[in-house]
Amino acid sequence: MVPGDSDEAVAPSTERDDMTIESTTPTPTPTRTARRLRLVGVLTTAAITLGALALGADAPAEASAPPALPQFTYGGEVTTADDLDYAPTGEFIFPSVFHAGEHLADPLGEWYLYYAPHENPGGIAFVYADDLAGPWTEYEANPVVANVWSPNYSVPHVSSPEAVWNEQEQRMFLYFHGDNTTTRYATSTDGATFEYGGVAVTTEMTGPDATEASYARVFEHPDPASGFAYGMFFMENTTENVRRIRAAESVDGRTWSVRPAPILEPIAGETNVSGANLLERDDQLWITYHASDGVSYARTIDAGLTTVGERQVLHRSSGVGDDVGRVAAPEVVVDGDRSYLFYESGARLEATIRWAVTG
Repeated sequence: MVPGDSDEAVAPSTERDDMTIESTTPTPTPTRTARRLRLVGVLTTAAITLGALALGADAPAEASAPPALPQFTYGGEVTTADDLDYAPTGEFIFPSVFHAGEHLADPLGEWYLYYAPHENPGGIAFVYADDLAGPWTEYEANPVVANVWSPNYSVPHVSSPEAVWNEQEQRMFLYFHGDNTTTRYATSTDGATFEYGGVAVTTEMTGPDATEASYARVFEHPDPASGFAYGMFFMENTTENVRRIRAAESVDGRTWSVRPAPILEPIAGETNVSGANLLERDDQLWITYHASDGVSYARTIDAGLTTVGERQVLHRSSGVGDDVGRVAAPEVVVDGDRSYLFYESGARLEATIRWAVTG
């Protein structure tokens, strides 16, 4: 069994790669890039206020409640194993939606949705569509990243894809873990063929009790004053088998500096939080994630990625028809006046990718 975001106790992975890891912290330069689709606009008044509070500034006389989270209605399933050529384990996790029509020269469709099996051998795959509601077409040559990529690595599995546009290099960066101790990245100009990039974060960068550094989401850094162009949330597992969220920052998307302490830990009585992502909605930043109870949550967060608010439910399954089971690894994408939620649905090791929509 591959360790992951579950309530079950699993043995920590001990595998290490024999490659050199960049351990120095880069000196940030004031590089900025265009925001990713779900991080639109400029730093907001609400984010500035939260950042000031984190630095000890006087609080306003009356703190206003954050804007309401979107209300999603179940839409359907994206990855049906019987309909896919690449389905080595019959289960799929961690959707990452990339706006191919905005960035690629000759895309197969307007949108690419990356996903992967969780169990060995994993393998990064994608489907494409002209509408976020589908229909989705499987790419004919999946997987686009496999668990063996000579001479770069050979690991039991690769999984948890995260596709982002790197404005500085004018190419897609695809982050993925393989094995559980290491988050890697590859680059592409067409979203289908990739060059190996290297290692982004490892357990060696997080502390002696870390056993996993995986399930990364990458986004444009929301704080212009930080000097970093990119931020990352990823899951760290520990020798106590407690999964929590760590943050990292980067000037170029290649070399990363990990924050010294977790940004989010499980609440009392639970052991796991994972699949963290960054969402901006109605001039408010949120950290979204899922917990041990199979519900996806959101908490307000400041632009400096340091202060989080009380948790609120982002989405849970209705329990009606096919809309059952856990809602994990939330990915919110805005298209026009509608927001779409893509997520990992169902029991761990038996999951599929489903979606829901507002309006």
